[in-house]
Amino acid sequence: MLTFTISKFRFVCVALAALFVGSAPCAFAQDVSVVSKEVQNLGRGPDNLKTVETLAKTPQLSTKLLIGELHAIRASRILNGEEKPDAEHVLWCLRALRYVTGGKDFCAKTSHKFGSSEEERNRKYWIFFRHKTCASFFAMWPSRSSEYIAPEDAQTSIISKWKDWFAKEGAEFDYKPMQNPKPEDWLW
Repeated sequence: MLTFTISKFRFVCVALAALFVGSAPCAFAQDVSVVSKEVQNLGRGPDNLKTVETLAKTPQLSTKLLIGELHAIRASRILNGEEKPDAEHVLWCLRALRYVTGGKDFCAKTSHKFGSSEEERNRKYWIFFRHKTCASFFAMWPSRSSEYIAPEDAQTSIISKWKDWFAKEGAEFDYKPMQNPKPEDWLW
């Protein structure tokens, strides 16, 4: 009788282990699918702030997917009210990266020669505002809700820095999403 009970116990343990191990990849695949949809909707949905907060619940996975969405943008400026969904998507991916990594940000040098027009002067001022000696991927003029975007060489360099950082440190990074951040710490 004791042998039967031990065998039955082993069978139940093995069956439960198989059930949990077998369902784990499905649960992970489900998480990836849900997070991937959230990432793809950034900058295109009605509540980007809520989406970023949701992504912060799975920071490592979200960071990987967000970095995969980054690419250079042709626009140099987005005025308040303008609709440039692809550009806004990339900018919101960068905002989300800043948020889920606790404020991590990269900047880069540019060989772009800024013109003397008011637009070019404002662009240069705002994209160098945060880091001073190198260009941010984008910056917002808060009172006008105008977004200025770095020249393509700086964008490409910043994207490479995000990819290199994640490849080297992403798995071991201590993700601590921002808590009640000021807008200038991640939105601008």
